[in-house]
Formats: sequence, C-alpha cells, structure tokens
Amino acid sequence: MDFSLQTDPSEIAGFRKEVREWLQGNMHGSERLRWSASWSTRENEEEYRFRRNLAGKLGKKGWLFPMFPVEYGGAGLTIDHQTVLETELDRYGLSLSHVFYTLARIVAPVILKWGSEEQRREFLPPLVRGEVSVWQVLTEPQGGSDVANCQTKAIRDGGHYVVSGQKVMVGHHKPPDFLWTLVSTNPSGPRHENLGWLHIPANLPGITIQHMHLMMGIKNAVFFDGVRVPAKYLVGGENNGWRVAHTHLELEHGGEGRVGADPLVERVVEYCREMKVDGRPLMEETYIRDIIADMMIELHTVNLFTQRNFWHRFNRQPHPYGGAQYRYYQRMVRLRNGERLQQIMGCDALVPDLTVNEVVDFEYVIRSGPGQLHGGGTLDTDRLVFARRVGLGRQTKEKPPETI
Repeated sequence: MDFSLQTDPSEIAGFRKEVREWLQGNMHGSERLRWSASWSTRENEEEYRFRRNLAGKLGKKGWLFPMFPVEYGGAGLTIDHQTVLETELDRYGLSLSHVFYTLARIVAPVILKWGSEEQRREFLPPLVRGEVSVWQVLTEPQGGSDVANCQTKAIRDGGHYVVSGQKVMVGHHKPPDFLWTLVSTNPSGPRHENLGWLHIPANLPGITIQHMHLMMGIKNAVFFDGVRVPAKYLVGGENNGWRVAHTHLELEHGGEGRVGADPLVERVVEYCREMKVDGRPLMEETYIRDIIADMMIELHTVNLFTQRNFWHRFNRQPHPYGGAQYRYYQRMVRLRNGERLQQIMGCDALVPDLTVNEVVDFEYVIRSGPGQLHGGGTLDTDRLVFARRVGLGRQTKEKPPETI
C-alpha cells in the first residue's frame, strides 16, 4: 500500500511536470547503468561519465542544490521544489546527493555556514554545479571516531599552511578535485582549540593517494608530505575547527536526511517470486514471507527516519537526536538484512551479481554490513550522541549544532 502524498499545489505541480519531462529527455541510456553505491568497486567508465555529465546538467539548472542561493550556484527554490527533485530522481534509482561520487552534499553546506563571503563565492559554485568532486578525509591511522585526536599538522608559514600527516579509509575509486580535511593548526594547544578545516586542491605537490582494497570496496590512504596550502583555503578560522566539525559531523551522521527509499526489498520479493524449490515459488513459504515482512517493516522505518531528518533540516529546525537515531538503526537493519538474505537464499546469497548495483546486490549487502558498522563513527558513538541529546544521565540535554 502506498501512503505517499502527491497532491501538489499548482506551482509545484508545474515544476514536477518540468522536472519529469527534463529527466525523460536526459536519462536516455540510464536503464542499462548500475547506480553503484558509494563504496563501489564495479563502476565502469561509461557509468562514471554518465553520472558526471548528469551532475553537470543538473548543476547548470541549479538543481543539484535547489535551495542554495543563486549567487552560489543553486536555484533559490523551496523545500517543496527540492522534494519534487528528490522524488522524481528516485524513480530512476538515484538520490540528488549521490548523482556522482562527491561529498559536496556535506561540504557545501558547511562552507555556506562557516566560510567567508570570498570563500563562498570562490569555492561553492563549482561544488554546487557539480563541476568538481571533493572527498572528506578525516580518519587517521591512530583513530577515526575520536576526530579531535587529529595528528595531521598544518603549520602556518607566511601565506601558506604546511600540511604533513596521513588519512586512511577515505574517498572513492575515482580521484578527487579537492580534499576536505581536519588538521591540527596548533599542535601544542588544548584539545578542541587546536584544530582547523582545510579545503585543499588535490593536485598540490606533496599529496599522494593510494587505493585500499577493503571488504566494503575501494577506499584510500592520503599522504601529505610538506604540502604548501594557500591560507585562503582555511575555512572557519584558525583553531576554530572543532566548531566547524560540529556542523560537518551532524550532517554526516544522518542529520542531512533524504527522501528516496531503499530498493533492496523489492529485489528480494522479485527473487522469491521467481525462485522455485520443489516446483513451488519461495514466496509461497510462510517463513519466507515472515522474513520479508520483517525486512519491509524495518526498511520502511529507516526511510521514515531519514525523511523526518530531511524535513527538519531544510525547515531549519534540526532534530535533536534524529541523526544518531537514524544512523544506529539503519546500520543495525543492514546487518540484520544480511543475515535474512542468507536465511532466504543460502549459499546463493554469497555469489556477487555484477549486473546490478551494490545497494541491491545480495552478496554486497552481506559483505558490507559488518564494515559499515564503523564507517563515519562506531555504533558506540551513535549511542553516545543519542544519550546526550535525550538527556540520559545528564541534567541538561545536549543541543544539536545548527546546520544549513
């Protein structure tokens, strides 16, 4: 049963018609593409180029960041317009923030909030129009969840910062144009008061990127060897990085929200209708239907969580614990779904299907589930943030940082 509401006001109905017609004219050939997940090891050059070209086309219309100000590359539209774009793209299995591999969906809002006017006008338009890609590079060899324990140093030298250090388990399979990274701008300073954020051009001398082949897919190690970064790339001010980090991490940890649904359960249903055992479709087995019902209930709940966060964010009313609640629940659901797939399919669930994207590839769901318990912070981090925000064991509740 579909509970979605599609009664648009006349203005929004007209915009929906415009978007739908535009997509019909610009998505030719997309039906054979696999909309790979962000940890992809499979995307070929044709798929990557299609994504990049689509991002550029959407960006020229301001539709990649429809609510961003026009002067920074957006369209200056409303949350209703953004919802239309999200739902129409979802018909093709894409979300607006994942048209191609870039963390611009997080980096651009942080620059909009913390960047100077000069930085906004220089840095934002290429990101917002989909012309460049950016990696978030935070995790270091000595730790990931404790981002304040940053060992990568950025020492001021005249009009530059000299950056030395290492980041690991970051990025994607294609090289970036920029590296968005937390650094220590005052190594001898007190914790939380010694950090800064840099938006570093990835082609500067002294930067080396090496692939890391992980169970979840391809990530990377990034080495900074005396990289001279012009001071104009410091966002938020010297030694003010922890305040910038609050905004960034709130978005990364689920606070950004989204509209599209997870298509995994649809493919499971299709599989169980077609696969037969002793001449009978799997779907006729009561225990199979029970497992699928559990999957559907939990995936629908995940979708409701992230839609709620989407509305809170873009209505400028950040949900106090929505991000941590969503991330914890979503990752546990993914782990449980990996176990359910093995219950339904047995050994067949462990064979990769290279004809589909990772989001609906049963083997990838199973393989990536344990690894994604740690990406962007552990489950313990999610629980800790949730407890602080609801006031467990505290006299006052921790307030969420303001986002864009």
